[in-house]
Formats: sequence, structure tokens, C-alpha cells
Amino acid sequence: MRLLCALLLFVAGNQTFACVCEPVGLTGSFISADFVAHIKIVEVYPNQNQDEIYKADIELIELFKGQKLTSIYIRGRSDGKMGSSCSVYFPKGSELVIAANSFGKEKYSFGACSYKINLKKNYRNTRRNIEVLRAISAYDNTLTLRYFPIVSPNFYDFLKSKKGIVLNEKFALFEVVLDGHNNPSQVKMIKGFGIGLDDEIVEELYQSTWEIKYFEEESEVQEKLKVIVPVYFYPEEGEYQSFLSTNSL
Repeated sequence: MRLLCALLLFVAGNQTFACVCEPVGLTGSFISADFVAHIKIVEVYPNQNQDEIYKADIELIELFKGQKLTSIYIRGRSDGKMGSSCSVYFPKGSELVIAANSFGKEKYSFGACSYKINLKKNYRNTRRNIEVLRAISAYDNTLTLRYFPIVSPNFYDFLKSKKGIVLNEKFALFEVVLDGHNNPSQVKMIKGFGIGLDDEIVEELYQSTWEIKYFEEESEVQEKLKVIVPVYFYPEEGEYQSFLSTNSL
């Protein structure tokens, strides 16, 4: 009983102090960010006063969105010591793909809740995710939205029906334009799988319904909204069938 109580207190404590982030995914992070790039940190500067944010000079390796920067701000501690639950630390020499947002005058920052890929670590789908960013950037590198779209369950049911499918391409991207009632008025393929499946996805998206969550309550409701819908292909692994998903796993 004592062990159980201790475990419950430990879990409750972690939940209390965990950094809570709104999940928006890879494509959502791109369109809601002001700056997306592959960077290398070449210098870091100490935090000023008690502010949990520090400046870093960067080498810009590949720009996906936004203006060219030579420095950025990181929401954390430059000395690597423990800060708040949302504090992050990236030292000199770190190489990252990041999505950052502007604050103040010509300043950009990223933190715990920002989309980022640490290229010093071997993540499973890093190469594919960078290809997704390149594809969106080539299509429209100025698109910046402040809302989170939620598609109806019917679309996910359609994707589930494709279990066991065999594909060569790792992902496809579609743009959906919603009217004032959040109904699809246009669907455009940005990058497809190259087979008849693309037409099926377009048709399903036309039949879908949407809910829109604005990042800020005071945001003005727009008459026309654009949504980028990714569809990722995951090949079979052992006893598990291949499948399609809108989530970047």
C-alpha cells in the first residue's frame, strides 16, 4: 500500500509540473510558425536578469519559411541548469530543425512546445519530415494561420480502411479550403502518392466536415480558411500491417 501511494504521488507530481503543450503536428507547426529552418547554433549568450530565455547566434543551413536570421532566442537556460518545466537547453554546436514564432521587434523564439527535430539524435522519420517541410515550403512558404483544424471521424475511418496497402511514396499533402460554414469548397493535391488513392482522398476530403479551434479566443472568425492535410504511409513491420495516418509518428 505504501508503495502504491508513493507511485501515485510521483505520477501526480510529474503531471503537476509537466509542461503542457497543445499538439498541432508537423504541418500545423509549419503553418502556425513565423520561421521554420534547419539551423546550427554557433554561439550562446547568458540569460539576462531572471528571464528564462537566452540568445543564440545561428548558422542558417536551410530556410523553409520566414526571413533569413542570424540569431534566435531559446526559451530556457543557457547554462543547462534546471529551470521551469517548459525550459529547454540547446548548447553551442546543436543542429536542429525548428519552428519559431516572432515576439517583440524582429525577434524569434522557440521552446518546449515548439516543433523541433534534434538532428544530433537518430529519430525514425527525420528525413521524411524534412521532405514534408520542403514540399509545403515549395508550395506556399508564406501561409501563416492561427487556428487548429479538426477533421471529422469519417476521414480517419477511410484511412483505417486502407490497412495493408502497398505504396512507394512516404506521404501525400492536400490543401482544403473551407467556406464560412467550415465546409470544403476546394481540395487541391500538393503532393500525391501517384496512384488512384489520391483521387479517393480528395473525394473523402470533399465529404468531410471540420471543427476549427482558434489559438486565441479573440481571433476573428474568417470566411475562408485553408487547411494542409498530410497523409503518411507506414509500411508493414513484422506482424503489423501497413497503414495510413494523418499523424507524424
